[in-house]
Formats: sequence, C-alpha cells, structure tokens
Amino acid sequence: MNTLEQEKSKLSHWLHTAMTLELSTIPLYMTALISIKPGKNRVAANILRSVMMEEMLHLSLAGNLLSAIGGRTTFTAENIPSFPLTLKFDGKRFKDREFEANLAPFSPDNIEIFAEIELPEGWRERPQLKAALKLDVPGYTIGEFYDEIAKKLASLCEVYGQTAVFNGNPEHQLGLNYYWSGGGRPIIINDLESAQRAIQVIVTQGEGVRHEVYDDDHDYFGQPEQVAHFFRFREIQFGRHYQPGDNPRQPPTGPAFEVDYSEVYPIKANPKSTDYVADPAMSTLNDEFNRLYSLMLYQIAEALNGASGAMYTAILNSMHDMTATALKMVATPIANDPEGRNGAPSFEWVEPAVD
Repeated sequence: MNTLEQEKSKLSHWLHTAMTLELSTIPLYMTALISIKPGKNRVAANILRSVMMEEMLHLSLAGNLLSAIGGRTTFTAENIPSFPLTLKFDGKRFKDREFEANLAPFSPDNIEIFAEIELPEGWRERPQLKAALKLDVPGYTIGEFYDEIAKKLASLCEVYGQTAVFNGNPEHQLGLNYYWSGGGRPIIINDLESAQRAIQVIVTQGEGVRHEVYDDDHDYFGQPEQVAHFFRFREIQFGRHYQPGDNPRQPPTGPAFEVDYSEVYPIKANPKSTDYVADPAMSTLNDEFNRLYSLMLYQIAEALNGASGAMYTAILNSMHDMTATALKMVATPIANDPEGRNGAPSFEWVEPAVD
C-alpha cells in the first residue's frame, strides 16, 4: 500500500498535467484573436478574449489545487505545450480529443477545433457496437480526468483526513487580490469542499452544466449567467448569441452578429524560431515574445509557490508586453516568404533571466 506522500506525488503529477492542459489553450486562442484585423469581428474577438482570460483563471485554480496539497509549480521547456498540439495524459491522447490543434488564424476550421477542445462530456453519441466490451480505448475524456482528481482527493481525505491531505501553505493560495477579469473568481483551497468547487468551476465554465448552455458562475459567485466556453464558440460558428431557453442541442436563437473570416491577417501557422532565420527583424520580435512568454510562466509559477505578488507582474507587465509584440508580428509580412504570410509568435520556452 502506498504512503500518503506517494499518493500525493502521483496526484501532484495529475494536477500539473491539469495546469498544462489549461495552459495549452491560451496560445491557441490568443493566436486566433491577434490575427483578427483591428476593429473587425468585434463580438467574436471579445468572445475569444473572454475565454482566454477564463483559461488563465482555470490555470490558477489548478495551481491552487496543487499548492493546497503541498505541491510546487514548475514550468520548463519539457512541460509547456508545443504546437501543433495534441492533448495527452501519460502519453495517451484524451478521448474525444484525437486531433491536432494549431496556432493559426481566426477561421471556421480553427473555431471548430476550439469547440472540440471544450466539448462537453458525452456530447457526441458513440455507436453501440456488439464488440464494444472488447474495445480498449486508452485514455480519459477531460471530464473523466477531472472527475478522477476529485475522487482521488476524496479517497485520500477519507483515509488520512483533510488536514493531512491539504497541508500546503495557505499563504501560497492566489485569491481575489490576484484576479484580473472574466467570469468566476479564484477560490482559496484548504479542504475537500473548496477543492471540489474549484474543479466544478473549471469543468462547467468550459463545458456547461450538464449540457446546459450556461455555466454555474451565478450559483458559485452570484455573477450573471454566462454561456460556457463550448457554446461561446458555437455562437461564433452560427454568428448568433444564445438566449435563455435555447436548446443546447440546437443552434442559438438570440441576436445575430457579423463574423467575417476575410478580415484576418494571413499569419504563418505553427511557426518555429527557425522559420525566421532569414528575417532578422521578425526573428528579433519572436525572440522578444518568447522571452516575455517564458517570463510570464516563470512569474505565475513563483506566484503559486508563495511569491503571490509576482502574479501582478505576470499579468500587468509580461502579458501586456508580449501581446504588444505579438500584434507587431501579425501585422508584418515575413521577409521573402514565398506564400506572402505574416509573422506570428511561436510560444517557445526561453530560460528566463531572473535575479
């Protein structure tokens, strides 16, 4: 039988995977967002921005879960996402996410992929095959993955008690003082109830509540009801908002808005640093972006490991500066590119220069 520390070590690995999972979506959504030309597709841009910022909240909630059981957050070249992206856990793809996601411009195909990333548990009916019981499909769905984390926490608390399980330093928790925007809010995690609530917020903001269009931010935080991430991307697909009473299995019936996929910069998909060797100016911009991106992740880790003030610097400075750099890149053609494409950030790790 494993000791508590061995069980928590395994759980820490799962929670770090959860953080990487939430982090994985941010470059995808950000790239689509910054590819939209200024002043165009305002509603769609606001939807992308809102989802991206709530993914930052999910990253923080997963970090609070890790910190609450005494774990530490570490981002390195080995554990940050690379693109094109496949969503994996322990080397196996998550079920219902057997596809690649690309750093690419705002397009119908990309919005379709984003909706697939946020796909609600059980949304797609699977055929009932006679040999179904013999089929061994490896991996979890994302919903099952988070359910397993919640079950594991409950099991450990039953065996060892909540005080032993949630023995992390409470001062390392990120609370309301370190929240920036979007729906929901940080949750201080110090027991099983608060841990389960954080997991529920992560899942329902993304997928909705039991296949309902709206998340449960109203129940948890007293905030206005918001459309869950999956359904926000469907709003872009249909060019129309959801409204109360809409059937989640049917297209939205609320006010229409314009979606124009032609008002987008022709950026290079899934760029790498090596792609800009022949364009020193673009290479310099990309290097600066990657430096700021890596620094932001380092600062987020520092914040979750006790230096909570680093979150201010990560969001207000590093994220702001890297966005400004990215906007320069997407508006600039790559020198001598045979396809006439513009630049885009590669989201690669650069070891931060810190004191």
